[in-house]
Amino acid sequence: MFKHTVEYNDFNGTERKEDLYFHLSLPELVRIEAEIGKGLEEHIKELTANQKMKDLLDFLEKMILSSYGQKTSDGKSFIKNKGLRDEFEYSQAYAEVFEQLLSDAELARKFGESVADNGKARKNTVAPQVISGPSAQ
Repeated sequence: MFKHTVEYNDFNGTERKEDLYFHLSLPELVRIEAEIGKGLEEHIKELTANQKMKDLLDFLEKMILSSYGQKTSDGKSFIKNKGLRDEFEYSQAYAEVFEQLLSDAELARKFGESVADNGKARKNTVAPQVISGPSAQ
């Protein structure tokens, strides 16, 4: 989990300071890796080497919005839903986080390392495969 404190002015001009939380569970991480067809680390290396700004921005946005949520007070759950995501996506807090991650390589590295860390090292790399034919039953 990645906790990040942001300071920003909301749309009413009020100065705010807020703790934001970002996390990807193992199933979410596996879905993203299956979608991009490779591990996150390899994909990030390719994006930075290719320096295609649109692809890099799209990926950054996907990672921020996919991982944003609210931790329950008892710490048992991390709530994510469309309403929370939409509220965050259209806030000045999101704009601030996006700008910070885009302009601060060290912060982006910490975000990347922490967002999928659930306190346990991934022992196995899960590579989803589609099995077809009669043996798939």
